[in-house]
Amino acid sequence: MKNIKALLTTVILGLPVLAVADPPSNLDGWDLIFSDEFEGNSLDKSKWNPTYNWGHTHNHQAYCVEENVFVENGLLRIKGEAKRHPQAPATCSNGGNTYSLDYTSGAIDTQNKFKVKYGYIEGRFKMPKQLGTWPAFWTLQDGWPPEIDIFEVPHARTDHHYYLHYTNTDWYASHGSAWDHEASFGGVHKGPDKSADFHNYGLAWSDGNLSFYFDDKLVASYNRLSEISQLSPQYIIINLAIGGWATTNGNPIEVTSNNPAYLECDWVRVWQPKESSLKGDKVRLYSMDQNQCMQAKENDIVLGDCDSNASLATITSLGNGAYRINFGDNVVEIPNESAEDGRAVGLWEWNGKAHQQLYLQAQDKFSEKVVTLKFAHSNLYVQTAKGDVIQTSLPSNDAAYWRILEEGEDPTTDVAEARRNNANPSSIFTNQSGLEITPSSHFIENEKLNISIYTLEGRCLIQKELENQSTIQLNATLPIGSYIVTITGSEFFEATKIQITEKK
Repeated sequence: MKNIKALLTTVILGLPVLAVADPPSNLDGWDLIFSDEFEGNSLDKSKWNPTYNWGHTHNHQAYCVEENVFVENGLLRIKGEAKRHPQAPATCSNGGNTYSLDYTSGAIDTQNKFKVKYGYIEGRFKMPKQLGTWPAFWTLQDGWPPEIDIFEVPHARTDHHYYLHYTNTDWYASHGSAWDHEASFGGVHKGPDKSADFHNYGLAWSDGNLSFYFDDKLVASYNRLSEISQLSPQYIIINLAIGGWATTNGNPIEVTSNNPAYLECDWVRVWQPKESSLKGDKVRLYSMDQNQCMQAKENDIVLGDCDSNASLATITSLGNGAYRINFGDNVVEIPNESAEDGRAVGLWEWNGKAHQQLYLQAQDKFSEKVVTLKFAHSNLYVQTAKGDVIQTSLPSNDAAYWRILEEGEDPTTDVAEARRNNANPSSIFTNQSGLEITPSSHFIENEKLNISIYTLEGRCLIQKELENQSTIQLNATLPIGSYIVTITGSEFFEATKIQITEKK
């Protein structure tokens, strides 16, 4: 079930298939630091241990062995079956409970091979359909707690649980980690039958935040610093438990001798954010729609003069793909955590919740750093509407585009200094038949040229790839005025601010 298969399925059936996933949109991007696509015909033991690193048993009724872990047809498949393994003891004990080991299953982990602290962890899984099974995708460090559960499916196949288990903070402050003082936070996602198809399960983790995702949509976000701070670098575990928690609600174990269960995984990937590309401490957020800058006015966000100190902001990466934007001591947020379309953007003290976290996605059809700002809690965009700043769905115009102006930058773009040294500027005219461009003489004839024309604010209006001729005709018209033109070829680059005039 690799990506090309999913693409073909989409084409043939006309159904949406989510096979290619990325971390949340990020201004600076991510580095992929670990991945396994489960190609080939055996588990990659340079990445995984073929069972629990501590042994064959845990808190359930299955004895886990390497021979129940398969890599085939581009998938990891862990098999749970109703038979006692010949090497299994009669019982095992965990957490004060004793379990009869009547089943055989599998588990893998990355202990002593890969650990991560902060970033985005994601896997694509299909659950076994049989009740009484308890598949899980989780992380652990030496000692317990803490533990992060990206998913556990102990009961209904429509429900997956996500949790952080930690030591009660009062005890932890005085004594450190202790299993008999464990506490937890998290929740349950109710959705489609997760045994009917593959779905993506993700975790964004920073020093003060855990955000859980399902099919690339935020499920829940937590900013409980004292609990999250207990986490050290974590290794990854994938296992298929049988019994244990899966039967505490009265569910039978539906795994039988002729009905084995399979937990299937298409891939596991881990990313970490790249180092921020912002050079200065202070920036301004310039509206491409209103030609003004976002600024603070008490607890409100308004538009105003970019030269005002009220327009100065800082953008800080949270390490989980999101950012916070500060005006002084307060941060950009949606008051009362509202997810309502059209609510005004405001300012408040930082509390780390999702309504104060923004995804910044760079827009490539601009000559400068232009982004959209999307709130993590609502998936709505920060944009202008009749001079106000609100959250709403993404429009087709410039209202949701914000240019990040770093220290010393002017709101209007001037890239003339990027022009190739000693280059003679091209001449550009407009007439009824379109734009006529005469490239400067240093370009090689018949060379492929990429021609882009921008507004002074940096919005790309025209992008074309053409062969260089003595005169190039573009089937496009622009109003008389000033523009930025870039012409790039295999050896040369030219950028100049030009005035388009009528050809006499």
